[in-house]
Amino acid sequence: MEEFISNINIILYILALGVTFVLYQKKKKNFDAGSVLLFSYLFYSISSLLLFNTQFFYFGTIDLFPFIYLYLMLMLASLPVLVYDQNKIEEIQKPSTIFLNVFSIIFIIATLTQIPSIISDFRINIVKLLTVSSAGQELYKDAMDNSVSTGDGNISNLAAIISGAFSNIGILLFFYYLTIKKPNKLILIGLFVSSIVILLSYISLGQRGLIVEILYIIILTYFILRKFFSEKINKIVKRVGIFIVLAAAVPLIAITNSRFDDTLGGSLSSVYYYVGQENLYFNNYGLDDGGIRYGDRTFPLFKRMLGFDNVPANFWERREKYPDLIINDEVFIGFVGDFTLDFGPFVAPIIFIVFTLFALNSTKLRNGTLQFHQLILIHFVMCICMLGGMKLFSFSDVGGNLQLILYFIAYFIFKLDYKILEKRKNSSL
Repeated sequence: MEEFISNINIILYILALGVTFVLYQKKKKNFDAGSVLLFSYLFYSISSLLLFNTQFFYFGTIDLFPFIYLYLMLMLASLPVLVYDQNKIEEIQKPSTIFLNVFSIIFIIATLTQIPSIISDFRINIVKLLTVSSAGQELYKDAMDNSVSTGDGNISNLAAIISGAFSNIGILLFFYYLTIKKPNKLILIGLFVSSIVILLSYISLGQRGLIVEILYIIILTYFILRKFFSEKINKIVKRVGIFIVLAAAVPLIAITNSRFDDTLGGSLSSVYYYVGQENLYFNNYGLDDGGIRYGDRTFPLFKRMLGFDNVPANFWERREKYPDLIINDEVFIGFVGDFTLDFGPFVAPIIFIVFTLFALNSTKLRNGTLQFHQLILIHFVMCICMLGGMKLFSFSDVGGNLQLILYFIAYFIFKLDYKILEKRKNSSL
């Protein structure tokens, strides 16, 4: 009986997301960035139903109220993306070339300096993944071994830190350059190559999550900006994009088979578990995990900057600090779950409401023009929701916090740039 009720509750959650997606499509009448986001939530929820009914995993009783809470939080966080309407945008404000070029060149230089080592690792590891059955498991073990020193304050590869911090914005800059009629071709090529190099580096590490994240960012950025591409550019982007996704699927499948083919349930069950666990774990523990982490996962770098002591440097230290939590970051609980585990189910909504109000107010259209700093903020919100809908808050830990800081540095620099440009424009009238 409990299993039957649990299935009904999951189905009700799926129906809520399905109805939301249909109503959104009926209103927008085209498949846009909000469509991608809502469809991803729906896809994850269906995966959760499949996962719950496999015989290899057990999640206990699934209740309705946590799903109501989760649905409302997802819609609240997604609101800036859902109200983003390309049909109302006549143009994207062009920022000062110097700022565009500086951000682009930093990303390009930091990434391209790593090409020799990345290509070497990729050449060796991709052959292993395709020919050695245990290669994926070995790469995963190496990554776990290396993660022990993550966040210890020692800088072993500054270029990798910079390119990692710029990766999301670098992809956004590449797609934005495609909307410009006469872009700097050298920078455009550099941004494209750098984005591919980032993807290759993640493939060479054998990290499925990082590969999926980059693919997600590429897809969502395309849907945010595709209206502003010429017909020729649109066709090229579609063809190249499909090729990249299919090419990345080969090592993804190889990694999955290598790591999970011999486990209980095999590779297919591992995919269900990977994609569908976040909703079920949130339902079980998102509102009551036996304690909270006080921001140690979502904002550890900021806590250190503010002088807090005993802030874990990585997930190993965090798990040691909170041994009494029922679950920690060893499983996916979604970005909503990351905030409820860090701040509790009462404070997390306040954080979401404050940020959403800021984002909505800051991304209002003026005379049909989307300002470039507004585009940056919308892209940031989309990354939170898209990447965190399946996994965790993607801007957590030291590396994620650096990405977050860079987003807001870029936001405020280009906002100031816009004000200066407007002041000059008005003074010349």
